[in-house]
Amino acid sequence: WNLEVGKELSARCDFGCALHYYEQGIAFVGNEVWVDECDTNGKYFCLDLYEGAAEAASAIRNDTKVKHYTNVIIRNVPLDNSLPAWITLISSLESNGRHLEILEKGIKLIQLLHIDIPPPP
Repeated sequence: WNLEVGKELSARCDFGCALHYYEQGIAFVGNEVWVDECDTNGKYFCLDLYEGAAEAASAIRNDTKVKHYTNVIIRNVPLDNSLPAWITLISSLESNGRHLEILEKGIKLIQLLHIDIPPPP
């Protein structure tokens, strides 16, 4: 229920209230869902809550919460499923003018993607 209300409020650009409902959903679900290898549906439900919270926090420029929620996602799901979280995190850093952190996160992501950037000739 909290996930659906959060999505609806985000669609209406009421990101502060959306964040509240996403956080209520996260508190209700807890952290055990990330750990349970058998509960794939629960993991993706949890992923939706955390992605929603990160995006809502980004919209209201709450950098601390963006970092928290995106880092939880990055730690708990495979890389291909965490790419939206990486984008949210890097976009948030950009909107706050944190260019050095953008470079650090970008380099880390490039390494995780196994992209080889040759040195200049």
